[in-house]
Amino acid sequence: MKKLTFKANTQTELLAGIRAALAGGLKPTLGILFCSVDLGIADTARALGEFGFPFFACSSCGEIFTEGAQSRALENSAVVALLELPADAFQVKLVDGAGLDSLELGATIGRWGKSVYKNPAFMVVVSGIKRDGEQVVHGLLGEFPDQVPLFGGLAGDDAKFKETFAFTNSHVTSDGAIVCVFDNDRVAMEGLATSGWVGLGAPKTVTSSEGNVVFSIDGEPALDIYKKYLDIRDVDLPGIGMEYPLQVMRDDGTHVLRAVVGVDFERRALVFAGAVPQNARVRFSSSPGFETVDHARRDFETFAQAGGPPPDLLVFFSCIARHAALGPMVEDEIRAAQRIWNAPGLGFFTYGEIGKNLVGRCDFYNETCALVLLRLK
Repeated sequence: MKKLTFKANTQTELLAGIRAALAGGLKPTLGILFCSVDLGIADTARALGEFGFPFFACSSCGEIFTEGAQSRALENSAVVALLELPADAFQVKLVDGAGLDSLELGATIGRWGKSVYKNPAFMVVVSGIKRDGEQVVHGLLGEFPDQVPLFGGLAGDDAKFKETFAFTNSHVTSDGAIVCVFDNDRVAMEGLATSGWVGLGAPKTVTSSEGNVVFSIDGEPALDIYKKYLDIRDVDLPGIGMEYPLQVMRDDGTHVLRAVVGVDFERRALVFAGAVPQNARVRFSSSPGFETVDHARRDFETFAQAGGPPPDLLVFFSCIARHAALGPMVEDEIRAAQRIWNAPGLGFFTYGEIGKNLVGRCDFYNETCALVLLRLK
């Protein structure tokens, strides 16, 4: 697969970089773009209209770029991959979520994908602060008798928690999704989701919730119990809540993390990036620092031991909380993936991640790095 990756600090640099690639002889059929809202999402989308190939694009909470000796976590910038893929080996679609709940949005994506290819693989980014990522995943996977490759995340807005965007050439949605479906017989999409966050304290019980909104925990208003446990003020949320998610325990012995993305001060409730069922057993959790990076590196190495041809491109969907909690160390796990697979990569920091864990279960996560390996077969 011929490709070019680069980073840009402004919309002007971004467009100049694409034009230079075309002038240099690259003939991309697909663009992948993650960028800060500071670049002006609507203007950027309109500007992409001059190019004759589709973009899979969204707003971010910081960007990821790795190539050669460079492995960087960026802010207020854009990262781009221009790929030469057979035009009939993938399709890009912007899905407007108006009138659809999160489960229906996922099902709509799944139905479209299976109408395009017999063996589809999905890369999806969802926009909309109040979207329930877990329900999107369940809706999409529910369209198939067996799990299909599915990776992606929730778009960001530089931790403003106001409005997130998915877009392509000339079109934007702040409540929907951008989808790239690959013909998995021709394009291999594999990957791994890894976290390393650890539970803290005794388990608690969610006593009132609806979807991804939690009203009370152990009989106390969810907002009040968060403030008391973390010793914080109203103004510290939802930002600091991303770093201390709930660890939601599953009946099969596994768990997922759910981070705060919104606050209902009137009802003293918290909005999470994914569903938190009523009566669920939960714990607070946090990152143990460098051990989190070691955990990711070990999981990458374990996954790589399965072998297979090297990927052409790495795509990272990593939680904003990893960047906030790990600081500069977050670049160490990016660098670890680059060293293992020796491929260029790009990505962004998200409000939630979609991917497959080491035991093969696809799910929606927080505080996680979902790594995707793309390869033309």
